[in-house]
Amino acid sequence: MIELARKNFILKRQDGAAGMMDLPRGCAKLVYGSPPYPNAERDYGVWKTSEYIDRIAPFIDGALNVLSDDGFLVINVKANREKKTAKTSPKRSLVVEKLAIALEERWHMSCVDIEIWVKGNPVPTGLRCACQDAYEQNLWFSVSPKWAIDIDSIRRPYESHSLETYSEYEYKPRSNGLSYVRKNKTITPNPLGALPTNIITGGVSAKKGRHQAMQPLYLPEKYIKACTKPGDLVVDPWVGSGTTGIAALELGRRFVGFDIFQEFIDIAQNQLEQIKEEDVNG
Repeated sequence: MIELARKNFILKRQDGAAGMMDLPRGCAKLVYGSPPYPNAERDYGVWKTSEYIDRIAPFIDGALNVLSDDGFLVINVKANREKKTAKTSPKRSLVVEKLAIALEERWHMSCVDIEIWVKGNPVPTGLRCACQDAYEQNLWFSVSPKWAIDIDSIRRPYESHSLETYSEYEYKPRSNGLSYVRKNKTITPNPLGALPTNIITGGVSAKKGRHQAMQPLYLPEKYIKACTKPGDLVVDPWVGSGTTGIAALELGRRFVGFDIFQEFIDIAQNQLEQIKEEDVNG
C-alpha cells in the first residue's frame, strides 16, 4: 500500500478475487465493479447461468475481505437470456435475482437497493419472443445492517412543474387514511435538489475501444459520491478500461483495480496517468 500512498492508484494484472484477498483487511470503503454477465461471450469466457454464483463467489469473499465495517458493494450486471433450443424459447435468466438473495442469505450483507440502469440507446438484438432488453441492474449492498450514505451528493435538479406545485399547493390527508400525509402541509424544496431515484437513465458509453463492455462514467460516479469521502479507497476487481478508476480519481478518492488481461491494465494505466498529470499541471 506504500505505492498507493505515493500515486493514489494501483493497477495489477491479477485475478480480482485473489487480488482483493492480498489487500489489507478492511482497507476499502467501496467495491464497485461490473463482472462478466451471465451467458455473455466476452474476453473473460462464458460464465454460464448454472455456474454463475460459484464463479462470482470468490469475488464476493474478496470484497468482504477488503471492505470496512461501514463499506459497500455495488455490482452492475445484466441477466442475458438462455440459448433457445428446439423445444424452448430463449428465457430470461433469473441468476441476478438469485445473486441478490445470496448476498443477503449466504454473505449476510444488507440490501441498500437494487437500482435499475435504463439505457437510452440499447443494442439491437433482433429478439422476437420478448421486448427489447434495455436495462441493467445495480446490486447495492452494505456490509453493515445500519448504513449511512451521502444523499446530498447525488441529489437531482427539481422538475420545473414540481417547483411550481410546491410553491402554491398544500397537501391534505385523504379521507380514507391511505396516505403518508397525516396533516395539512406544504413542501419546501431542498436547495441542493430533489431526492435521487433508484432509476438511472442514460446512454451506453459512446467510446470505441478494445474492451467489449465500456461503462459510462456516470454509473460509478453515483455510488462513489454516495458511499465514499475524498481520500477513501475504491476497489474494482474487473477494471476493464478503467472507468471506475477515472471516476474515483476525479472525485479525489484512491483506487485499486485488477484485471487478468495486461492489455486492459495498460489502457486503464494510460487513462489514470493522464488524470494524475492533469491534477499536477492544473
